[in-house]
Formats: sequence, C-alpha cells, structure tokens
Amino acid sequence: MITLSTHTLDSSNGQHAGGINVSLYAIIDKNTSKEIWNKKTDKGGRLTVEFDIDSIYASGEFQLSFNIGSYFKTNSIGVQASAIALNIYLPSPSGNYHFPIIISPHGASLWWSN
Repeated sequence: MITLSTHTLDSSNGQHAGGINVSLYAIIDKNTSKEIWNKKTDKGGRLTVEFDIDSIYASGEFQLSFNIGSYFKTNSIGVQASAIALNIYLPSPSGNYHFPIIISPHGASLWWSN
C-alpha cells in the first residue's frame, strides 16, 4: 500500500492552508489520465492517503494536483493560477511519499521526500 502525504502552507498569511482540494491522477498516456483519488487538506493543511494501485498503472507515473483557485477565492485574495500540478513517479507499491507545498496567490514552492 502506498502512503502519500502533504502539508500545505499559505505564505500570504503564514498559516496552514486547510480545505485545499488535492487530486492524484494516473497517467495512462500523453492524452489520458484517470483520477485515483480526490481529498481535501485538514484545517492544519495536512493530508495523508493510503491506497493501492491497480496493476494497469504499473508504470508508476502520476500527477498530483493542488486546486488553489478555490482556496484563494474563499480567502478574498486575487489568484493567478487555479491549480499547481506536479508529475511524479511512485515506483514502490509500498512506498511512503511526502510532498509539502507553500502556496501564495502568485506562486508556489514544493519539494518531496520519501
């Protein structure tokens, strides 16, 4: 079982970014993807999801997407991007992967560890 986690922070106010919609998609080919899950960060900006991957996604290529547009609209700050997406590989079916992200209305910074 894969464990994927994130911690989302809002640099515009120095707070945790709760309620961010985060989605994971399996990349099938250049033009096709399949949503694996869609969840929201908790009020502390954290999200941890444990899941199994069907063998048809054995390539391990995925896209992790953070829908920041609705977050910044809710917080009355102008937004320049509606989502931040990162194409990733999850090579181990029992791996632990962490993707923290710092967001603002005009940019983002993210990194990863396992």
